Amino acid sequence: MYNDELPDFSVLMSVYQKEKPVFLDQALMSIEEQTVIPDQIVLVEDGPLTAELDKVIEEHQKRFSNKYELLKLTSNRGLGAALQKGVERCRYDWIARMDSDDVSVPNRFELQLKAVVNNPQLAIVGGQIDEFTGEVNHITGKRLVPTGQEDIYQFVKWRSPFNHPSVMLNKKAILDVGNYQANGRLEDYFLWSKVIIEKYPVLNLSEVLVHMRVDTGMYGRRGEWANLKQIFKLRRMLYKGKLVSRCEELTGDFVMVANVIVPAKLRELIYKKVLHK
Repeated sequence: MYNDELPDFSVLMSVYQKEKPVFLDQALMSIEEQTVIPDQIVLVEDGPLTAELDKVIEEHQKRFSNKYELLKLTSNRGLGAALQKGVERCRYDWIARMDSDDVSVPNRFELQLKAVVNNPQLAIVGGQIDEFTGEVNHITGKRLVPTGQEDIYQFVKWRSPFNHPSVMLNKKAILDVGNYQANGRLEDYFLWSKVIIEKYPVLNLSEVLVHMRVDTGMYGRRGEWANLKQIFKLRRMLYKGKLVSRCEELTGDFVMVANVIVPAKLRELIYKKVLHK
């Protein structure tokens, strides 16, 4: 299949001032060196950036001046709100998400676009990720998600069924369910749940599509008490959307509270040894 037989698509990334310039540079390079180059790269600046980050962006704009479109927000609004604005700015039917510190494998977009050609009704095409620290080849773990639709529909009851940095989204479907919203650290899980409640076709590829950078603070952030309000809101939405029973809703509430209470070191161990097999 030739590249001109694949759909046009946008890449959507949000960056804020605490990102490290070298990480952003690597992330953008992994977009620009794909086997299929995007038609548009929407970069949402979530509040004012540092001079160093601005320099990285300027350098990439010079190399791909016709690809980049910057959307500058006057203040830091958080990932959900930034992505909401970014989706609206994307010109094409398909939107590939990318985080500002991760690295996409060279044929990521090609694999996802071929899946789209095979099933244009898909709302989400995700994939597997591996986790690294330091250099990309220093793999410390993986997060494997189910590939089949029925398994994804079951998985959403308990955990996020897509790796957010790996997804390619159908813009129309995403807007139809209400787009991204500012839901704390769960903006992606809320979006997947809304898509599944509306019974859109979804898919995860079996291949690793993204190398995800992790740091020691990630597991601590997952235990923040501020997350609980959004967790309970999400569990209630799953119940009202008839994805979980009342018993499953309450069981999930208990598990999520336990996840917040346990020490960060134990949480990290559980994720690495059990959940991110």
